[in-house]
Amino acid sequence: MGIKLDFGFSSLSNLAKIRKDVKRRRISSYNIRGTNNDNIIINSKTKFELCNIQSSGIIKHIWTTIGTKDPDPYYLRKIIIRMWWDDENNPLVECPIGDFFGIGHAQSINFWSLPLSMSPRDGKGFNSFWPMPFSKSARIEIEKEWDTPLIFYYYIDYEEYKELKSEFGRFHAFWNHENPCKGK
Repeated sequence: MGIKLDFGFSSLSNLAKIRKDVKRRRISSYNIRGTNNDNIIINSKTKFELCNIQSSGIIKHIWTTIGTKDPDPYYLRKIIIRMWWDDENNPLVECPIGDFFGIGHAQSINFWSLPLSMSPRDGKGFNSFWPMPFSKSARIEIEKEWDTPLIFYYYIDYEEYKELKSEFGRFHAFWNHENPCKGK
């Protein structure tokens, strides 16, 4: 027997509803020493695990901001984000981080849509509001494909459940690049 989730037509529709069947959680780059260095620094080509959740739940929001002195204006294509749900062997999300957050041209700009946004000035805060359900586990990693240091701030907000109904699908995203483009 799973939990009935009522998403409604508005994210505010259930705001006042008291729910005892869910725990709201956050994983972040928060500095446990209490200083203001709430980020991770990745110095070389490497992978970094952002989260490894071992429960049932739904990721509700992912936020990040990224800093680098890499002179390449397309650095958002050189950070790959991967996500696995329910102990899958292969990632169900695998794409450049800029494209994942809706920037198909790898350039930071300000925009708002229902599932994605970038702001404030020059689009430096990336937001994803796609619901991403999982029954057993959720794992997210990034991979940096260059050697210039990367400063990465993030948090992942999710709801944890005792059990998730089987009616929920899994979020998938795959990026494919063809260069030169062969056209129609």
